Amino acid sequence: MSNISGLALYLLAGLIGGFIGYRLKITGGTLIGAMCAVIVINLLLGRNFKIPITYTFITQVLIGVMVGASFSKELARTLLPLLLPVFLSTLVLVSAGTIVSLILVRMGILDAHTAFFSTSPGAMGVLLGLAGDTSADLPIVLSFHIFRIFFIIFTAPLAYRFLQNWLAP
Repeated sequence: MSNISGLALYLLAGLIGGFIGYRLKITGGTLIGAMCAVIVINLLLGRNFKIPITYTFITQVLIGVMVGASFSKELARTLLPLLLPVFLSTLVLVSAGTIVSLILVRMGILDAHTAFFSTSPGAMGVLLGLAGDTSADLPIVLSFHIFRIFFIIFTAPLAYRFLQNWLAP
């Protein structure tokens, strides 16, 4: 199978998997479904097809457009009174990720690029796009983020219930 046929197979599998994830209403289901479908194809065929660099560029542009399009004056007005808590929570999350990445690098577990993008908080698609511009090991970065998504999906309802009960009058 040629690389072009493989890419077409990836796109078809990704569309089907993404649609299934979307229809199942899984958090991040479109992305997770597409990714899982392509992983299954790779495992069944026993090989990976090279993704052209233009594909990465187009994906990053589309993500940038989506993020930019979600910003509005109303969002800015909503965020203004929350600026300090948003800044502090972001600072804590980025600092924690950076500290964990330093530990992983110092222990010799991961290289600096892979560690940083693996432990950075944020949207998986955006971070994978950024990591793709470096020498980061993308499957490892992806694995960290996939695990984090599944972990949040399964533990968030329990944590929320615990918090609700703990804070209840």
